This record gives sequence, C-alpha cells and structure tokens, in this order.
Amino acid sequence: MYNFGHNEGKQIFANQEGRKHEVIKTLCVIKAMMTWHGEKTSRICRERCGGGSYLEHALIGQGVMGTHSGMTAEGDNSVLMQKVVKDLLTHARKGKHNMPKIKKQVMQQIS
Repeated sequence: MYNFGHNEGKQIFANQEGRKHEVIKTLCVIKAMMTWHGEKTSRICRERCGGGSYLEHALIGQGVMGTHSGMTAEGDNSVLMQKVVKDLLTHARKGKHNMPKIKKQVMQQIS
C-alpha cells in the first residue's frame, strides 16, 4: 500500500502541470506515513530479536535509527500532517481539491 502512495507521489512530482497544489500535500503525507510505518516495523523487529538486533551485522538497529531521524528531519511528522489537513481544508474551500462524494450505501455499512 505504501509503495502505491510512493509511486503516486513520484508521478505527481514528475508531472506537476495543473496539479501544483497537490505536490506538497502528497509528498508530506507519503514522508510521514513511510517513516511512521518504518519506525514501527523496525521497533517491533528489534523487540522480537532482543539484544542481538544491535549487533554489527544486524540491519534492524540501522532501521530504528534511520526512521527516527526521518520522523524528525525536515519537519516533525505530526506537524506535517497538520499542515496537510490545513491545506486540504483551504483548497477544498477554494475549489482546488475535489472532495470524494460520500454514497449513502457507504454510510450504512459504516454503522
């Protein structure tokens, strides 16, 4: 799933014509989601492997350190997601962002 989002972000970045308002929002979401997922995966692997996960030949320690720096570098992930929500609301009000239509059937299935 994350790979689909990553590929979509690359396509939007490569073809920005008429979609410039989507670029920042999409890339901020992808960065936050990928690093959150990577951190959680690395943390769970480290917990399951015990102390052996920090040995020189183990890549789990590098994953933990890399994703932690990814979550805080270039803007904290929670701040990035708040920016995305603000931009989505602003662009929706201005008509730049097409909000999906909610179908009545979906609302019945949710409850």
